Amino acid sequence: MRKRFSLFLVMLLTISMLLVGCSDSSSSATESEGGDSGKEELTLVWSSNEASDEQLKVLLEEFNKEYPEIKVNRITVNSEGWADYFNKIQTMVAGGNPPDVIRVAIEGIQMFAKNDMLLPLDEYMQALPSALEDYNDLHPKVQEPFVIDGNTYGFVWDWNNVVMHFNTDLLKEAGLEVPDKDWTVEEFISYAQKLTKEENGKKQYGFAIPNYYFGASAWLFNNDASVLDEEMTTSRLDSPQAIEVMQLFQDLIYKYKVAPVPNPNTDMINQLMTGQVAMMSAGKWPFATYHENEFTSIDVQHLPINKTRNVIFGSGAFPVLKSTKYPEAAYKLSAFLSGSFSQKTTLTNASIPTRISVMEEVLPSTPAENWEVYMESADIAKPVESPTEYAGVQQIFDRYMSAILANQMDAESAMKKAKEEIDILLSK
Repeated sequence: MRKRFSLFLVMLLTISMLLVGCSDSSSSATESEGGDSGKEELTLVWSSNEASDEQLKVLLEEFNKEYPEIKVNRITVNSEGWADYFNKIQTMVAGGNPPDVIRVAIEGIQMFAKNDMLLPLDEYMQALPSALEDYNDLHPKVQEPFVIDGNTYGFVWDWNNVVMHFNTDLLKEAGLEVPDKDWTVEEFISYAQKLTKEENGKKQYGFAIPNYYFGASAWLFNNDASVLDEEMTTSRLDSPQAIEVMQLFQDLIYKYKVAPVPNPNTDMINQLMTGQVAMMSAGKWPFATYHENEFTSIDVQHLPINKTRNVIFGSGAFPVLKSTKYPEAAYKLSAFLSGSFSQKTTLTNASIPTRISVMEEVLPSTPAENWEVYMESADIAKPVESPTEYAGVQQIFDRYMSAILANQMDAESAMKKAKEEIDILLSK
């Protein structure tokens, strides 16, 4: 995308596709009879499924105790995944209606930074040190992706990894315990076989395959494989290690018969809670659904070791767009949203806090007994591969992985074709 910034103009034709809802989430500071005259007004893009109106109201009331002169309005952009979301933000910018502060995940930070859309925050960090809570409390591993070419473009707010989730009721029925963190792929297959059964025409599967880029990448990392090389300039999907992982996924369905064929309309979290599957690999986000359904028969563990022990991570922050009229005010909001008050108010279930102090405080309340896996993960985690062309890479990978899981292609042929297409995309 770095060579296709001109396409933003073309995106204007799709602006009608934006489903933008503005909530009445302005700051709670008392206004004078003259209305908002004199206030610096910011627009924050942050979806309602990550922070409710009530949570945002609490946050902004706290923010306005220190900054009563700044008014904040939220815009919610409805989208189908990160790639769609990033495209819609770009369309807003190209259409002359740019927000000031945006919620961005690691999958998009390179794209926005390389297209010179973001404001470097380092000079504001030096000029306004009190606006940013202890920078050293942000876990350095998960903060690292937001420092690009020596410039800081955001302060990490949340992160997620991929670990194994177990329905502990089904483990007990099978006479199994949560495995040791050093369990192997061979042990995992054995678990999946013991947890697969059929009674009265109802099938219980041992494992639900993570048929999406982030989840599958975690398994690649654990086999000394990856979608891309270290410089993210070419694909490594044709490596024997990558093919081995994809072959394993295919075998789990058709050889071992311990996993269902993934269906995009099927909710794996619900399958785990209802006992249709016994294991799945995911991050912290299922705990929001567990909490809503009062489901506590859950525990977690590292993914099984194949050739290596790695943990993938994705993280997010609130960078400031370069086009903002109020850079200092926008910096203050961006910094505030990374603080411990913000994390404690909003990151209750679906994500892991990025501040070490907040992690140590809130993670023990997780219903999983083995919650320390999340703390351990941060120290050894490596970021999901997110080049500027992330959206295209993801689409290619997901398409060929779907062909493998549907038994339409063998793993080796599919991964070689995926590499060819990704290399062409990265060379443009």
